[in-house]
Amino acid sequence: LWIRYNQKSAISENEWRELKVNATPVFRGKLNVGIKYGNDGTNVSMSIAVRTLSNKIFIETIDCRSIRNGNDWIINFLKNADVEKVVIDGAGGQNLLAKEMKDFGLKEPILPTVKEIIVANSLWEQGIYQQSICHNDQPSLTQVVTNCDKRNIGSNGGFGYKSQFEDMDISLMDSAMLAHWACTEFKPKKKQKIRY
Repeated sequence: LWIRYNQKSAISENEWRELKVNATPVFRGKLNVGIKYGNDGTNVSMSIAVRTLSNKIFIETIDCRSIRNGNDWIINFLKNADVEKVVIDGAGGQNLLAKEMKDFGLKEPILPTVKEIIVANSLWEQGIYQQSICHNDQPSLTQVVTNCDKRNIGSNGGFGYKSQFEDMDISLMDSAMLAHWACTEFKPKKKQKIRY
C-alpha cells in the first residue's frame, strides 16, 4: 500500500485542500506583502495576503528566486502594487532590502521580532484550523505546506515550520505566513466620519 500524500505533515493535504477557492474572490483593501529570506541564504520568497468580501484572507505566492538575482523583482512589484504593509524576515537580506526600499521612496517595512514571528506562526495555524484562509492551490505552495514539520522557536513553547525535504524551500510558506500576519494584525485605518 503506497499512500501518495504525506501523513506526517504538520498541515495535512486535506486541511489545505479545504481552503481552496475555485474562483478568485473579490478583494477589499490593499495587499499585505510577506518577504522571507531562506535560512540557508540561497532563496528569497514573496507572497501576498488580502482580505476578501467574505472576510477571509486570500493567500498567493508571487515568486521564489535565488538571492543572486538581486532584489529588483521585489522592488518592481512593490512599486507597482497597491500595498498596505510589507513584512521582511531573514537575516540574510532583511536590512539590505529595507535600505533599498527607502532609497526608492517606498513605505518603511516591518522587520518582525522573534516574538512576532511566533505569533505569526500561531495565527497561520489558527487560520488553517478555523478555515479563515483561502488560496487557489498553487502547486509549489501546496507542496511545501503539505510537507512541513514544526520546529521550536524561543524558549516559551513557540514554534515555526521547517520543510521535510531538502529540495522544498519552506521560505515559500513563511512568506505567505508573514503576509497573513500583516493582514491579521494591522487593520487598515478606518476613515473617520464627522457628523455635525
